[in-house]
Amino acid sequence: MRKNSIRMSRDSSSFGWLALALLLLSPTVSLRAQDDATQVVDSDASPYHQALLNYKSGHYDAALTAINAAEQAKPGDPATEILKARILTEQHDFASAAKVLEHLNSKPGLTPVQDEARTLAFGDLMLRQRRFDEAAKFYESLLANKPGDPDLILKLVYTRVSTSDFITAGKYASQLKPFDPALDPLDAKHPGNPSYYFAKAALAQATGKSQEAENDIQTVRTLYGITIANRYLKTFYEVFATEQSPAARAEPPDTNTAPASPKP
Repeated sequence: MRKNSIRMSRDSSSFGWLALALLLLSPTVSLRAQDDATQVVDSDASPYHQALLNYKSGHYDAALTAINAAEQAKPGDPATEILKARILTEQHDFASAAKVLEHLNSKPGLTPVQDEARTLAFGDLMLRQRRFDEAAKFYESLLANKPGDPDLILKLVYTRVSTSDFITAGKYASQLKPFDPALDPLDAKHPGNPSYYFAKAALAQATGKSQEAENDIQTVRTLYGITIANRYLKTFYEVFATEQSPAARAEPPDTNTAPASPKP
C-alpha cells in the first residue's frame, strides 16, 4: 500500500507538470499566426524592425539575419546590439550574447534608457543560464532606480524561489497587488498587473502546489487575455521547466510558419 501511495504521488506530480505544459503551450499557435499576419503587413520594414518582429514571433534565425543587416546599416548602434544580444540569448548562444553586452558595457555615452535596457538584458541572460544570484544583482540594481516595478519584482521572485529562498521571495511578492478594475490593467506603472498572479504561481509551483499555480495562470488569461498572459508564460516556463520535469521534455507545437524576410 505504501509503495502504491508513493507511486500515485509521483504520477500526480507528473500529471501536474504535463497539465502545466499544455496550459503554457496551448495558445502558441494562434499567437504565432497573429504574428505572421503582422509580418506580411510589415514586410517593407527596416532590417532592425524586421529583426524585432521576428524576435517577438520566435523566428530567431531570421531575426539574427535581419539584425546583422541592421548592424551593417548602422554600426555601433546600442539598440541594435541589445536586440542582437537578446536574439542570441534565445538561440542559447550565451557566450556570444554576453560578449555583445560586455562590449556595450565598455562603450561611453550610453543614455539612461540604453543602460537600463543593457542591464535588463544582462539580467535576463543570467536568468536563462539559471545563474539566479547573478541575475538578481542586475534586477536589484534596476529596482533601486524603479522602485515598485512589478516586472522586476516578479523576476526577483523567480530568482529567489529558484534558490529555495522562499522568505525573500514572499517579501518581494507581497509588494505586488492583484487586479483592480478601477485601474487600467495594461498600465505597467501600477502594481495591479499579471506579475502578482505569476509571483503567486511561482511560489506555489516551487512548493509543489502545481494546481494552485495553474489556477493563478488561468486567472491571468481570464483577466488580461491570452496575448498578455503569453508574455509572462514564457519566462515562467523557462524557470520551472527543468530537465527533470515532464514539461521540459514536451515539444512545442509545430506552427509551420515562415519567418519574415529582412528588407534588402
